Amino acid sequence: MQPDITAPGVNILAAWSPVATLATVEERSVNYNIISGTSMSCPHITAVAAIVKSHHPHWGPAAIKSAIMTTATVMDNTHHLIGRDPNGTQTTPFDYGSGHVNPVASLNPGLVYEFNSQDVLNFLCSNGASPAQLKNLTGDLTQCQKPLTASYNFNYPSIGVSNMNGSLSVYRTVTYYGEEPTVYYASVENPSGVTVRVTPAELKFWKTGEKISFRIDFFPFKISNGNFVFGALIWNNGIQRDVGEMNNVRIKVGGKGHEDPFMKSVGLHTHESFRSCKVRKTSK
Repeated sequence: MQPDITAPGVNILAAWSPVATLATVEERSVNYNIISGTSMSCPHITAVAAIVKSHHPHWGPAAIKSAIMTTATVMDNTHHLIGRDPNGTQTTPFDYGSGHVNPVASLNPGLVYEFNSQDVLNFLCSNGASPAQLKNLTGDLTQCQKPLTASYNFNYPSIGVSNMNGSLSVYRTVTYYGEEPTVYYASVENPSGVTVRVTPAELKFWKTGEKISFRIDFFPFKISNGNFVFGALIWNNGIQRDVGEMNNVRIKVGGKGHEDPFMKSVGLHTHESFRSCKVRKTSK
């Protein structure tokens, strides 16, 4: 499910090359400009990633990404669901991803969803990557391992399932990065027409670096063909990260109703392939 995260990207004061003009109709030369777009959002996320890395030097890219995604907020500064415009247009995770980045919270995520290069290769193989495509990425004659792992079991800090036409089990593993023993409890925001169950519903950690796996079961009972529905899985240990802010570890959950073969053949509903990372601009 993309995008991964949102970050400030509207009317950002940024450096500007004095060699470049502001527009084709004028010749002014300036050192700064007000700019909007993902070119402004991405530098914010890059800076946050660098700060997280400085606090956790041993973390790899996957852990850093997880920390940023799972601590993001889906509420704006008026305590309403993030909107795409001042009119409060209804949004979904396809608009805001995991939420709006929270740099301070990302330094202490509590739980992290980690994966390595082999996990990425397994994910690509499950999505039909050819030997030539794998070679372009790895530089060698990498072959897909059999049996293939279902793409939705890639240990990513979000869950996306397409063509959900029956009960389904998804697996995830989290790593604890905290100083004291603690217990995390699961809570679920069920997608419309789907019941979600987490097993086990509580995770007991005794030391930092400890890993625990869990299962998420999906039971669709009323989901329209070809429609996307969204929810969330939240782990909480009851500790406040800051004033009025709980130490929540949140991942977005999305599913797509099973498509009728005829509808698929005429291309009325399509499912985009997964991409590495996209950042959405916001005006917050």
